Amino acid sequence: MPLSPTSQLHEHLFRLIFLIRGRMLDVVQEAEAKLSPMQILVLRILVEEGEISQNLLVKKMARDKAQVTRLVNALAELKLLIKEQDMLDKRSFILKPSNEVRQIVTNFMEKEQILVSEMVNGIPPDDIKKLEVLLKTMEDNLTQ
Repeated sequence: MPLSPTSQLHEHLFRLIFLIRGRMLDVVQEAEAKLSPMQILVLRILVEEGEISQNLLVKKMARDKAQVTRLVNALAELKLLIKEQDMLDKRSFILKPSNEVRQIVTNFMEKEQILVSEMVNGIPPDDIKKLEVLLKTMEDNLTQ
């Protein structure tokens, strides 16, 4: 029985997701062996934002509060982020990256860019732009 276009898309998407996941784990291990992919994500958000409340971090990561708290506490223990009580809301915390975090994140992003370059190798620039639009639409469809 022939596969429908949607079934073929499903196969390609899931194969690609698992390939990317495996390669990203390699990138994380090369960039900073002692950190998990989720910890790298936290650090990346902190570098992009400069400082952020822990509650906003939970929303940005779309993870449960307990998981983010565990990640934040582990990174604070490693002295990779600074966790301060919010002066306006004593129940909240403000998170800031430590000085060495910028280099860790920069190193990770350089390796990540190499991976992306490998993935789009041979694809014309116009098709890459179309792909970006399609991927953004798919992301929006899943986050609404």
